[in-house]
Amino acid sequence: MGLVAYDSGESEPETSAAPVATEPEAKRARTEPAVAVAAKAPAAPSAPRKDKITPQKLKEVRKEISDAKSATAVVQAIRRHIESSYDVHWAAEALYQVAKRSTARTRKDWAEDKGVKKLADRLSKEADSSEILTGKDKDDVDIILLILESVRRMELQEPENQKFGIERAINLLVADGWNHPVKSLARLFMLGAPLTFEGKIKEHFLKELPLEIRARATEMDGPDLALLIAGMRGEKGIKDSALLSKVALRLKDRKGLSATGAFALIHVGLSVTDIVEMAEGLLELAVTDEAALRMLGQEALRRRGELTPDESHRIHSAYQALKLPLPKVWRQSGAEVKREGAQIITTTAFKPQEGHEKKRRGNHDIEKTSPPRVVRDMKMCSY
Repeated sequence: MGLVAYDSGESEPETSAAPVATEPEAKRARTEPAVAVAAKAPAAPSAPRKDKITPQKLKEVRKEISDAKSATAVVQAIRRHIESSYDVHWAAEALYQVAKRSTARTRKDWAEDKGVKKLADRLSKEADSSEILTGKDKDDVDIILLILESVRRMELQEPENQKFGIERAINLLVADGWNHPVKSLARLFMLGAPLTFEGKIKEHFLKELPLEIRARATEMDGPDLALLIAGMRGEKGIKDSALLSKVALRLKDRKGLSATGAFALIHVGLSVTDIVEMAEGLLELAVTDEAALRMLGQEALRRRGELTPDESHRIHSAYQALKLPLPKVWRQSGAEVKREGAQIITTTAFKPQEGHEKKRRGNHDIEKTSPPRVVRDMKMCSY
């Protein structure tokens, strides 16, 4: 008997995939590119952060910083206001004052302070960003350069890390036709000296900038001269003999200097650290102008009480190498007669003495008028 396959008569239903609904080709063509474009569209830029500080508050904080007598007082002001009243304008000035009011040793100590480092990091980011310092305000580029100098003085940023901010400042200055304070131009000269630029930036920096500074040499003050000397020092310094002669000429400016030994206006704003570094720079740059060296040396002697032992040794060594010992920068006291052409010129030199400076008169030195006499005797008054 053969086996016969059993068939129940019920055929198992065939399973077939449900038809997939497809979009018309025309509709797909319309929608897909739109999705792709939407995915590639850049995110909307965030709105610039608004300052949280009022103009009156900004004025008060800036006055507090300018009136501070030491770097410690400036740091205390930073700690008080950095969270509640931050503004890039007073913050840049504060960091600059910390650097200027510190010696070489204390500057390194302040650079390790958490509050100072936090402020420097924040300012460095704002100098590179166009959100806060957009360049639309005329003083934006001046603030950028002030930030870069302050951070450089505190040794919290290497020159190479500032290249983007410096190039940005150059472009802004060129766009404004260099119509900015000469102090900003001197800062740019010092900041960009160690760097190598290319293309138009190189032409602007090496040709146009020194030309602009030389043309406005009479506007420069002592701190500006210190910046220029610093920019010429070292292997990477910019050696510009014409600009160096302008610096020496300004150092001889005796405006404001009196026979009693009052300081010359050219020295206003210079710290003793600046004076020491300028003396070393003049030695390195082989400046032999005796009048310029004497003026700077006399200012150092007037403020010798502010010099640290290390700074005193450095400036004495620099002047010794310049063949003009520091104690000899004062001319021999007395009268000196010499002939110039058909004229005989008599020059009298005075040597300031300790304790002979003129003191400001106080209220107790001023004679006051006696009050009118009042007669209490009514009988006498009737006569």
